[in-house]
Amino acid sequence: MWLRRLGQVRNELKGVRFPKTPEEGFRQMAALSSANLRILETEVRSARPGADRRQVRMEVRRLLARLARADAQWIQSWKRERARCFRG
Repeated sequence: MWLRRLGQVRNELKGVRFPKTPEEGFRQMAALSSANLRILETEVRSARPGADRRQVRMEVRRLLARLARADAQWIQSWKRERARCFRG
């Protein structure tokens, strides 16, 4: 089924620039990560206007920890479902 849309995928990927080296890819990933952390800090700061810098960072860490726990739980449930569906 996906082969029918291969031309569409090719056209969509023409506009994407992939990193030429692993180092360039790592730098892009680090820049995106730091930008996302700044956005998250801004959102926390706007939700808690009276919080100082330390409190904002602690709240960001709490949110990231909750996300990591949720991700770990999802992986475990996915593994159980995968094992249930693909026995054999």
